[in-house]
Amino acid sequence: MPRLCRDAAGTPGILAASPLEAYHGLGFLHGRYRGLQALLITAAGRGVLAAPLLPRADLLRLDVLARRLDLPGRGRAEADRVPEPAASFLDAYLAGLHRGLAEAGTPLELRPLFAHLPLPDRASILAALLLSAYLGLAEGQERMEHALIEALAAGANPALLERMFHPHLAGWDPRRLARLGAASPAASGRVGSLGGSNAWAVGGERAAGGKPILAGDPHLQINQLPAVFFEIRARVGDGYWLGATIPGLPGIAVGRNRHVAWSGTFACADNVDWFVEEASDAGGPGHPEVVVREVEIGRRFRRPLKLSFFDTGRGTLVGPPDEGARLASRWAGLDRAALSLAAHLELPLATSVTDAGRILQRAQAHSLHFVLADTGGDICYQQLGRVPRRSAGWSGLYPGDAGQHWRGFYEGESLPQATSRSGAIVSANEARITTDGAALATLAQPSYRSDRITAMLAAQSHHDRRTMAEIQLDLVSLQAVALRPRLLPLLPPGALCRALTSWDCRYDVDSVGAHAFEIVYGALLSALGAELGGDWLRAKLDQSELGVWWLSAFDRVLNDDATWLGMRGRSLFRALAAVSARTPRPWGEVQELTHRNLVLGGLPRYFGMDRGPYPLPGSKATVRQGNVLTVDGGTIAVGPSYRMIADLSADDLWTALPGGIDGDPRAASYACWLPAWHRGDYHRVAPPELDEPELDPFAPLGG
Repeated sequence: MPRLCRDAAGTPGILAASPLEAYHGLGFLHGRYRGLQALLITAAGRGVLAAPLLPRADLLRLDVLARRLDLPGRGRAEADRVPEPAASFLDAYLAGLHRGLAEAGTPLELRPLFAHLPLPDRASILAALLLSAYLGLAEGQERMEHALIEALAAGANPALLERMFHPHLAGWDPRRLARLGAASPAASGRVGSLGGSNAWAVGGERAAGGKPILAGDPHLQINQLPAVFFEIRARVGDGYWLGATIPGLPGIAVGRNRHVAWSGTFACADNVDWFVEEASDAGGPGHPEVVVREVEIGRRFRRPLKLSFFDTGRGTLVGPPDEGARLASRWAGLDRAALSLAAHLELPLATSVTDAGRILQRAQAHSLHFVLADTGGDICYQQLGRVPRRSAGWSGLYPGDAGQHWRGFYEGESLPQATSRSGAIVSANEARITTDGAALATLAQPSYRSDRITAMLAAQSHHDRRTMAEIQLDLVSLQAVALRPRLLPLLPPGALCRALTSWDCRYDVDSVGAHAFEIVYGALLSALGAELGGDWLRAKLDQSELGVWWLSAFDRVLNDDATWLGMRGRSLFRALAAVSARTPRPWGEVQELTHRNLVLGGLPRYFGMDRGPYPLPGSKATVRQGNVLTVDGGTIAVGPSYRMIADLSADDLWTALPGGIDGDPRAASYACWLPAWHRGDYHRVAPPELDEPELDPFAPLGG
């Protein structure tokens, strides 16, 4: 067991002689101070949330999803395939995790439920890794591809959809697909809502300290406590590890060591597909026999749920195979979980961007853009994941028919990568192209954030952590910059027109113009709804993440002159006139969030579990993203779940996260960083020193 310490702010530190000791210490800290999260994520990977907790619909959906993907079986099959030295690191992490969980006892939130979750093991961590790669990433792609079929079934105009998603719907058969719209995908619950992330780096020639600077801010759910990430500091032999970890998963998601810094953004890579399977095709050429998996999902206080999953050579069917044409879903990231986990475990050992890129090429479960920088002066872009090589003429955005299939994968060195020393590298959920011209993303985010970051980087010849923080906190919407000149001449006089005329296109909490723009934009989407499924589109915009995933498609049409001509233009003019008398309010009054406890959120204030409400600045199109969504009946706020600035001329990080350190609501550090995160302030994270006070494992952090 390594020595554990804490800095003046209470952030724990690990003093380890080796990576093995460091992973043992990380496991202990996760178990002791974030045990609830570690237990929940590994139980979710096993598909056993509803049995020990409650038979809630959201928990049951996650259990069904894990079984549909057969994550428990995948985890067991891969458990003995983790190569060395990663296997030893994983076992050290598990030993520390079990010890930390034992010392912490049953998490406070589980005690009123008399609930006990199973201890994590190799298989459940591998299953949890796959689940984390699927939720919100591949899952969102799957849901949004199915939304195209639903739109057709609701009467959407195929020609308009083809314009919106050009060129990715070439060759589809909309009339045939419309008949499949009633088949519903196995939705997983309130998790498919990632709006994006940012990561960028500048070379040493453009940095005040003479070494590269890397900035990263993954955008995940921010309205939960404890926060998604747990920050760690480790001194490992002569080196160190700093950054953000996910309790229950070993490795450092965003961070640095002495030589290399790293951060990622969602690649929006299309690595999941629907296929149309005819019942008569089962067992035919290219269609192996259907394999039936019978599963039983426990439900506390209720009888177990018995389900049958039907697997074909092209995925798992939605519904039994004897119902005519059905849809089957297949995800490319399901394979090689052991190698993916090994890559994340070995990344903190990298000594250069070349070394880190070679390690990360094995991480094929998550589809990510990674930005890397090293003390030698190199900055690097590397795409991770596994994307299907599809039949000629088929993009994968719509379901494949009997003649369309996967011909292999883009992975490792066949995915895009680039290295620089003097320039800048920017990533913000963009679409990338392979060397042979294949599109890797069919639902990439617009370039608003990446263009704004690039422009702000170019505005100054030299950067430091303060200029990087200014970019991370920027609230200018290039979406509004593009659309506002088109809208102003068409708006009748009134409160909305006045607010938009004087607006600086910033989404700060006091901005009335921000709300005015959102009112107008919502009216335009509602007007388009007449050709995109009517009530179906309005419901999807209100109750799903469709407005995020289809943002590029919507704005492509709204920025097209042809849209404003003819019948569609007249309906847009009427929509603008209908809302022109509305009175906009300050954006912070319209968009706000409450940080709720992961299990017992929503209890009366005197229980002290929740924090807020807080105003939430930003929008889907600003660098400092702020976005509140209703998905499957629950509220999700998406924003920077960790802000990190790594100046490689110094041995530290400057960070901010929407939460705290200790996961125990009674601890003083439970939400200690939350006010600073909302203010836009950062704190310094440095390697632990030998003279730091020892960490008392029996006391709440900050208590």
